[in-house]
Amino acid sequence: MATISSLMRARILTLVAVALALSACGANAVAVSGPVGSEGTTGGQSAAGVPTGTTVAGDPGSDTPGAPDEPETIAPTTTTIPFKPLERTLIAGSQGDDVLALQQRLNELGYDVKAPDGYWGPNTSRAVWSYQSLVLRVDRKDVTAQVTPDMWLQMQQPLNLLPRRTETTASHVEVYLPEQTMVVFEGQKARLITHISSGSGEEWCAYPRNVPAWVGATTTTLPKGKKLKRVCGSSVTPGGVFKVYRKEKDWWEIPLGKVYNPIYFNSGIAIHGYEDVPFKPASHGCVRVPMHIAEYLPQLIRYQDDVFVWDGVKEPEQYGAQKPPPDLPDPTDTGADPSTE
Repeated sequence: MATISSLMRARILTLVAVALALSACGANAVAVSGPVGSEGTTGGQSAAGVPTGTTVAGDPGSDTPGAPDEPETIAPTTTTIPFKPLERTLIAGSQGDDVLALQQRLNELGYDVKAPDGYWGPNTSRAVWSYQSLVLRVDRKDVTAQVTPDMWLQMQQPLNLLPRRTETTASHVEVYLPEQTMVVFEGQKARLITHISSGSGEEWCAYPRNVPAWVGATTTTLPKGKKLKRVCGSSVTPGGVFKVYRKEKDWWEIPLGKVYNPIYFNSGIAIHGYEDVPFKPASHGCVRVPMHIAEYLPQLIRYQDDVFVWDGVKEPEQYGAQKPPPDLPDPTDTGADPSTE
């Protein structure tokens, strides 16, 4: 046991040294000691696994104009799980006490895997995916959704994600499209970190399925003499700064289907639960979250909360409240009853 303890201490010191070295490499990165909240309000360079009591922050006055911020990490959190090594690489389908410890740690860090049960299912995959993408800064195309012994060692370090914006509402939402991840902050504490699926960027044309555009129509019948009009649009989730203005309960009908517990923040774009949240942008523009998270998400996000959306190109404030592209009538629509086509 003494030998294992010595090895672990050596690995911890190595991780800390690497983290400090990485944090000093960025042109705008400075390492300072101080309480939570001493960082610049516009964010700065990313730094994962910094030691307790150290904040790595960017100098807001020297940021490249138009360059999007990256999330920072600090280390005020603790873990109740005994620090221990991992004897194998964990993947989807793995099960055992080590998977249970992983799930418990993910929940502690704010990545909700639901009820830890020792079996690596879809919720654990999404949580690990988000951790790798957001904290380890792994490119979305290269995320493995696996936990190696070295990664588990890093995950046991006391760390927490800082918001990129601090001058905002008491609670607010930050959506990072390049990482396909969303964080709900209460003050500077990350209450929830979740994988999302946003607009795919594809063009589409379809007949409305649930909300016909005429008075008196139901969602299941086509009135006599009326024809459905096909519409076309772009599957885009715009970057910008928005406010939560509407919340609906349970399954809610929209023109192209149904969404669960939608929280609207930009015209018809909402954060909502959906049964399919793949590891890529796939929606018509909304921000999909896993169903078990959508169950309680409306309790974390309030009316008039700020929602910041980063698209990886510009800062949200440079867009303002950017509207999504409008849905327009399909110019090729013949006006025929789609049930006969």
